[in-house]
Amino acid sequence: MLSNSRSGNFTSSEIFALLSTGTREMTDQELAEHKLNNPGSRKKTIESWPGKAAITYINQCNMERRLGRSLDGELDAKPTNWGKFVEPLLFQLLDGDYTYNSSDTLTHPEMDYWKGTPDGFKITENKTVVDAKCPFTLESFCKLVGPLYNDFEGMGAMNALREGYTDKTGLFQAAHADAEKYYWQLVSNACIDDCSHAELIIYCPYESELAVIQAQAVKSGDPIAYFIANSPKKALPYIKDDGFYKNINIISFEIPAEDKKKLTEIVKNAGKYLISV
Repeated sequence: MLSNSRSGNFTSSEIFALLSTGTREMTDQELAEHKLNNPGSRKKTIESWPGKAAITYINQCNMERRLGRSLDGELDAKPTNWGKFVEPLLFQLLDGDYTYNSSDTLTHPEMDYWKGTPDGFKITENKTVVDAKCPFTLESFCKLVGPLYNDFEGMGAMNALREGYTDKTGLFQAAHADAEKYYWQLVSNACIDDCSHAELIIYCPYESELAVIQAQAVKSGDPIAYFIANSPKKALPYIKDDGFYKNINIISFEIPAEDKKKLTEIVKNAGKYLISV
């Protein structure tokens, strides 16, 4: 009933929850070994999996399996609808190596409960999975692209988002609130479709592009684009054509093999808790 659906299955967009860990009491043997190696320690607990977020996510998937549908209705919010409408327009601006894929949900070849819907792929010498972010607020855009404008590249830029970094002014910029989620979403989709590289593409239209977007929103008649077609320009995100930022910003990196292995093992273990319906 759910084999071809995202409902009731682990999805790349939420997979980060499965990595959470908690603590438990050490067994007698573990405690004895710990005291032997750390004579002065009074510690009696040990890190363990699954953590609270993982348990919550697994439980939610099982609820969906029993219900035969998603727990949540379709989101209807401006940031979500902005991304849905603008993403395909972004891919039209990219070169011919990119393919847009966001309507196709893929399944891991060995775990049918592991699903992903990549935004796209880039096929060159390396197979690259792509995730596009089209922030609805300019602050979110600036935070996501910040590492690139502070001379970080590749995995260094991705890790700067995940861990925080010191910018050119000498101020420390905190880790982006969703960076870990975005990273593991890319790793997950790479595992599902056997990719070795990933790109996080962050897009905000130039002012000159915004008029085109609004015109296409009017022409489309798409209900999700109604607010785009009818909003004043100042209510929508855009950047100056000749300003500091570029409209398309790409963080491109090779995915560490150990991270793909780590996630694969965690998803496999989590799958043991899923019920059959």
